[in-house]
Amino acid sequence: MSDNTHSNSKPVGNFKAMALRRMSGTDFLALGSDKIVFVKPVAAEGSKAFGVYSASGEELGWAESFELAEATAFKNDFAVATLH
Repeated sequence: MSDNTHSNSKPVGNFKAMALRRMSGTDFLALGSDKIVFVKPVAAEGSKAFGVYSASGEELGWAESFELAEATAFKNDFAVATLH
């Protein structure tokens, strides 16, 4: 028996993939946007810092080091992506 069948031999659909195919472009772009932040180098108060931005580009804050920005994001249940 393959992984794509039940005991009655009916194909099993990939419901997540089917749902993604039916999403509008706007909905797809928003998928997960509330759980992802971007960290990139910035100038803050005259020195190098690391800005933290929402997936939509809104500045959420900054930290003195990448490690601190990343740790704060993780503590607040965000996934972190870096921008160069």
